[in-house]
Amino acid sequence: MSKAATEDYRALDVRALHRAGVLVPGWSGNWNWWRNGEKRASIGLEVESRDSVRLRYQVTLNGQAEQMDYPVSVEWMPCHLGGERPWFLCPCCGRRVAKLYAHRLFACRHCLRLNYASQQANKRDRALDRSWDLRRALGCQEGFLIRPAELIRKPKGMHWRTFGRKIEQLKQVDARALDDARAMLASIERGVKIAEAALSRC
Repeated sequence: MSKAATEDYRALDVRALHRAGVLVPGWSGNWNWWRNGEKRASIGLEVESRDSVRLRYQVTLNGQAEQMDYPVSVEWMPCHLGGERPWFLCPCCGRRVAKLYAHRLFACRHCLRLNYASQQANKRDRALDRSWDLRRALGCQEGFLIRPAELIRKPKGMHWRTFGRKIEQLKQVDARALDDARAMLASIERGVKIAEAALSRC
């Protein structure tokens, strides 16, 4: 089953908080997400102790606004070369993780059923990449959603038998690419529903 990608969610990275000097008992303020110099989102943080950070923010799901206010545990682990490294403990499953991803609750990628975009690309883009390779070999610069295989013209100098074989091959690849595209869209919707169900049990 395909999953949504971590890159589709805002991440709260405990390492970034540590580098910024935030993880100090008594620290209180906002943590912001920026893109192209523009602030896109913000969350309130209060470091209650060395082992606990309280999150405060508002979420809107299904048109309903909800104020969120809850602590997230922080665990410090010794490094091989000295010092300590902080980890979040996921509020839902207790896993030790570096990043929590924004949804109704901030949770780890396992609870939200997320993987990395590169992992998804290796699987779902294979048919699409193959489709483009075959189309370019036939002199076509348009994708399968714009020009179906049966509308591609035979390149000059190519034998009809060879052309027919390549078109049949392309039709099969295009069908797989279309199925992949449909599955990707469906997986996004499923991922949201599954995450909502998991987080409602937390």
